Amino acid sequence: MDPPKMFKDDKSGCLKFDRITIINKRFTLSFLMNIGFTIMFCGITLSHVNRCLMSSIDPADRSFFHASSYLLGLVIIQIPAAWCSLKFSPITWFGRSILLYSILLFVLALFSFFVEFRSYGLLVAYKFTEGVVSGTTFVVFHAAWKNWTPSNERSTFVTFAIGGCFLGDLLGELLSKYCSELLYWEYLSGLLGITGIVWWLLWKNMVYETPEKHRTITEKEYNKIYPSIQQELDITENVTCKKIIFSMPFLVLVVVNLLRSWNSAFYLYRKEHMYIILIIKAVTFPIAGYLADVLVRQTSMTITRVRKLYISGIFLIEVIYFLLLRYCEEFDGWLYFSSFVMQVLHIAAFTAASVNALDIAPSHAGVTIAIINIISHIGYQVPFKIELYLYENNWLDTFNFISIMAHLIGGIIYGIYGSAKPITVKKL
Repeated sequence: MDPPKMFKDDKSGCLKFDRITIINKRFTLSFLMNIGFTIMFCGITLSHVNRCLMSSIDPADRSFFHASSYLLGLVIIQIPAAWCSLKFSPITWFGRSILLYSILLFVLALFSFFVEFRSYGLLVAYKFTEGVVSGTTFVVFHAAWKNWTPSNERSTFVTFAIGGCFLGDLLGELLSKYCSELLYWEYLSGLLGITGIVWWLLWKNMVYETPEKHRTITEKEYNKIYPSIQQELDITENVTCKKIIFSMPFLVLVVVNLLRSWNSAFYLYRKEHMYIILIIKAVTFPIAGYLADVLVRQTSMTITRVRKLYISGIFLIEVIYFLLLRYCEEFDGWLYFSSFVMQVLHIAAFTAASVNALDIAPSHAGVTIAIINIISHIGYQVPFKIELYLYENNWLDTFNFISIMAHLIGGIIYGIYGSAKPITVKKL
């Protein structure tokens, strides 16, 4: 355990802009992570299909292989990134990942003559690199919070930071809509790259690995979070990865993330309403996380019960929704509107599942989220393939039945075996 932090009254030697960080150091960390994710996912969205880069490639050469290369890069980097999160500073590596991606964007703008060659292979290689960098960022992001959030505040700060992913998607969609009308779209890439480099300069000077190392954290904030965080880390840091992987809470979380992929029936909204859905995601994610912590602090509900309310409760509501879709011949106005409500609930359940990976193994959060990401991203491809096959054979009712059973089973399993208690080593 680190020694107690000694506070001094005189802080005149501190960097000036480090003293004006917003509200407290935990929110500063979450806010900067949110901006970092926004920059990254805005760039990723811009380079997906029908985006800026694709506008320069001959339509005959286009395919979805570049999207698959992004997924491949994201998946294969998970285990190395998890190892990195255990051996090195995840805070440092998060900043480096955003910096690397920002440099990649700037270089892409600087050498935009690549696009003039109309080379689809270069786009595939670029997307693969994006997948590697973003996959690393997401793993070390989860690991970085072990020293900064007590369990009763974890949802608030983690979900606010991840909300930047959805905000980046929204900005990327809006910017890509006008790419063909821009004389030089590479200006967008260069501007994002420069913004990311400026972000890294702020990150390097305003963020520290632990509260103990932070030079300007107040004594009040330090005493509020440090004892509970250290107590939680002390009982979990000696847990082996093998014990975590084969523990019941982790296996249940993996199953839940797989079963929640059977949700394509939510997408009833029209294409022109896509921006509304992106706004819903960007707003709902942090609010749902904040409300979860409010329930823990203001009521008698434990963290485990709140997670079960979000995951099991919403899964069962989704079962009812699927049943309504199954027996409604046409989409009435209220049913179409309900699809937006279900998106809100679906995102709320996603917040609980995301934070639960930190709940059960705060010292090894990079490992838990890496394995979940691998299984989830591969598993998500299965329902779409099955739905396509069943649709071609006019067996769509079968897919709806599978979706109902998947959410019903997922809700029941997590309600019985799900937990937010940290996995610990039993004392002899």
